[in-house]
Amino acid sequence: MLKHLREFNLTVVCFALSAIALGRALQINLGFYTPDALWWLTVAFISSAVGVVLHRSNSSVSRTSAVALSALLVAGIAWQFYQLYTTPPGLFMREGANLGVFRAGLVAQGVCIACGILNIRPLRRFWFPGLLAASLFLGVWMIRATPDPYIDVVEVHKEAIKALVHHRDPYRISYANIYVNSDAQKFYNPEAVIGGRLAQAYPYPPPSLLLATPGHVLFGDYRYSELVLLIAGAALIGFTFGTVPAMLAASLLLTTPRIWFVIEEGWTEPIGIFLLVLTVVLMRRAPILGGWVAGIFAMTKQYLGVTALAFIRLMFIRPKQWPWVAFGVIFAAAAVTLPFALWHPNAFMRNVIWLQTREPFRTDSLSYLAWAAANGFGRGSFLWAVGAGSIAAIITNFTTRNTPEGFAASIAWTTFAFFAFGSKAFCNYYFFVIGALCCAIAALPLASGKQKGSESV
Repeated sequence: MLKHLREFNLTVVCFALSAIALGRALQINLGFYTPDALWWLTVAFISSAVGVVLHRSNSSVSRTSAVALSALLVAGIAWQFYQLYTTPPGLFMREGANLGVFRAGLVAQGVCIACGILNIRPLRRFWFPGLLAASLFLGVWMIRATPDPYIDVVEVHKEAIKALVHHRDPYRISYANIYVNSDAQKFYNPEAVIGGRLAQAYPYPPPSLLLATPGHVLFGDYRYSELVLLIAGAALIGFTFGTVPAMLAASLLLTTPRIWFVIEEGWTEPIGIFLLVLTVVLMRRAPILGGWVAGIFAMTKQYLGVTALAFIRLMFIRPKQWPWVAFGVIFAAAAVTLPFALWHPNAFMRNVIWLQTREPFRTDSLSYLAWAAANGFGRGSFLWAVGAGSIAAIITNFTTRNTPEGFAASIAWTTFAFFAFGSKAFCNYYFFVIGALCCAIAALPLASGKQKGSESV
């Protein structure tokens, strides 16, 4: 008994609990602030913190840990199915959207996962691909059910992609202000609204735009790119690591209650999740190639700047190969960024860097700063987020192992801290954290050199 307790990997259990609790927090009010949502966020944050602190204590998942982890993931997936089934999946669905079709897709997902859990022999090889296919169906339904969501993210992507395919700088455009005045005042600096248009351009780094473009060109909606990359990320989690816990972790991601809301709104976090998972997979199997993908991943979102220490550590996972890995990280990051940054440097810096520091304080942000503002403690600034993220990055440097799964854990908790103490933290940001936690769970190997449990899939 004592031997089993010593071998028990509490880290993966804490990460699973964190992902489930964070999914619940986002479900309560679509990722916007409420005291109840913040309570669940706190449970998730503390759970992930415990998991990070204990990360070095076990380098693998014992049989006992795998059973406990699988049981928790199954319970979490069942709870998430209930939330998905009883709540509309999006906010701006067109009139007449058939929720019966959506729920049929959920049933298909549930049947696939149940077949995997019950270990039905003829279906061992098919339940997880079936889950991926059902998830792809749900994503396509969601996009078709919400062709014109009321959010500026979709509008700016359309304008930026249009500029890019016509060889114009997407960081020197303007786009229509789709909001009424009361909403526009919450979202934008008043100086940015001029004559019904926004005097600002594409606000995200280039990789997000480049990887979103194929969906627009091929299918008329860039969100198809994000959907495909999200499903591909889940497929990598399940197939690459090949264990029952890994496939259940991917299933947890694909049943997160607000997953289809993220797709509806066109947020770019699915791209970040895919690149994180691909980086972790390649760093285990082909570190030099993994360095190239890591360089692209590092440039996907501005908030990944606070995780710089994790990327530096990543270069030294294989000591003998570190110069080549470092070269790949640096060269790839420069290759996807400098052509745009040098096209019109002032416009690039204004929209990618400085714009984030000039946006209004969001009292509806799901963060401790919003709680402080609501309770009369004043409004903080983005410096709180930078400080919290930097402290978390330093802590994870000492508490996580310098391994691919340690990299995923470090990214998850550092960005979690950055958002939780930020003035702008919503559903899409925390969805990325959930994806990173699921990747960190799946990447930890089972105790035996032979992947126990893979025979039962």
